[in-house]
Amino acid sequence: MNYVVVALFAFLGGGCRYLLSSWSTTFPWGTLVVNLIGCFVLVWLTQYLAYILPLSERFVLGAGTGFVGAFTTFSTFSLETINFVQTQQYWSALLYVTLSVFGGLACASAGLLVGQLARGKAGVRP
Repeated sequence: MNYVVVALFAFLGGGCRYLLSSWSTTFPWGTLVVNLIGCFVLVWLTQYLAYILPLSERFVLGAGTGFVGAFTTFSTFSLETINFVQTQQYWSALLYVTLSVFGGLACASAGLLVGQLARGKAGVRP
């Protein structure tokens, strides 16, 4: 049953990624934004929603592994970075990697902080 739940959530996450990441220009802003949102949502989901709401483990698995896993895309990030390098757009590659890595860590940290603050306000102990 877990496979079905993950597959259904992945279907939704992949569809959302396609919609959001399709607005790229010469710089892959769509993929960057999708990955940053995914970093925030995954940590927020596991650090807040899973504690504060009576969510089943199956739902958290589906939402985290299925939806966020299909929503975010490391492979596209890697391909886009390689494309920058192959076309000798080294500054764009460096900017993309830097924004992705440090932005991802910042968004994950923000998801953790928002989750912890919300749990504290809701009276839920870690």
